[in-house]
Amino acid sequence: MKMNKEEYEKLMVRFATELAEIGVSHELLQGIKDTLERSPNIASVQKVETVANFQYKHNGYMIQAKKTIEVVVKKCQ
Repeated sequence: MKMNKEEYEKLMVRFATELAEIGVSHELLQGIKDTLERSPNIASVQKVETVANFQYKHNGYMIQAKKTIEVVVKKCQ
């Protein structure tokens, strides 16, 4: 299947929008890019970031909620 330039650009905008909607930070993406540039033959890169953290303590109990984002980039064949 051959992809034309317009379709590629449309998919890249869609992908960037989806990343922004779930809260992927620029620093996380830059970390992935830096790893891939430093080690171009690596099979996969995985980065995890906690974007929200909530803790509530009362009478010896603790409630904790975390929102994490995990981005994995793999080479496919």
